[in-house]
Amino acid sequence: MSKSVKALMMKELGQKLSLISEVIFVDVSKLDGVSNNRMRVASGKQSIKLLGAPFKLAKRVLTDNGWNLDKQTGGPTTIVWGPDVVGLAKQVIKWEKEYPGSVVKGGYVGGQVVTPLEVKLLSECPSKEELISKVVGGLLSVSTAALSAIISQGASIASQIKQISEKEDQDVVA
Repeated sequence: MSKSVKALMMKELGQKLSLISEVIFVDVSKLDGVSNNRMRVASGKQSIKLLGAPFKLAKRVLTDNGWNLDKQTGGPTTIVWGPDVVGLAKQVIKWEKEYPGSVVKGGYVGGQVVTPLEVKLLSECPSKEELISKVVGGLLSVSTAALSAIISQGASIASQIKQISEKEDQDVVA
């Protein structure tokens, strides 16, 4: 490949990868065309992006963006990214089962290279939506407990006032 073609490819890769902070690297080179197409169509519906590029060029572009990819291996690599890295990890692990021939090679999460085993562990974590629902549920339970404590004290005071007023009514009648 000529230097000018490499330069153009690196420029285009740089534009596509400039806003990305976390990715997973997958080898899909052993997939047949139909499986590859099914995987890409399903990914598009989930807002997951895939980019097949020569890894040496992609590594150079990502290194220029400040990524430390020294431990990441080369070879046929597809760069996968999306809105939620945990959901992304779950999806690529699912691909390994659904599409024999796809292999998770690792990733770049939180400013460091992760191994395929770490991607698998990441896929077992709760997703962003699950964590948000747990936090909201916790906040709601605390606020519900606080409101019931306030209401119970108010109800107790109201009950005491009612008892006093009934006693005064009985004293007045008698």
